[in-house]
Amino acid sequence: MTFWIDMIGWAASAAVLATFCMNTMMPLRVLAIISNVLFCAFGALAHIFPVLILHAILLPVNVVRLVQIRRVVHGMQAAENSELSVQSLFPFMSRRKLLVRKGDEADRPFYLVLGNLESQEIGKVVGSNALDVD
Repeated sequence: MTFWIDMIGWAASAAVLATFCMNTMMPLRVLAIISNVLFCAFGALAHIFPVLILHAILLPVNVVRLVQIRRVVHGMQAAENSELSVQSLFPFMSRRKLLVRKGDEADRPFYLVLGNLESQEIGKVVGSNALDVD
């Protein structure tokens, strides 16, 4: 019996190691869920309750995150042929107040909530509720 308990522990550890090698979020979360299930079984069978409790807590977290990621991906796929609603992305954004100066590198898109932003160099004004990646 201890052989099989050890094998479950090794499989769970291998699944965690594989998550660190993932490049995309959905496969990462799927492997994390598999490792959580395996570690729960390992913790229960080996009577290592801190491992069992930790992965019993992490399991629903990973399931919720996987569902959220799938919603975003499906929303983006559905939006390919229609107008994308920026509001659907709000739960995955963070609010920041920024001071942008001339010469700052544009390394991410910004969503302007309030006011206008004028770029004198290119003669463009971006208003509130606009997404601009230029």
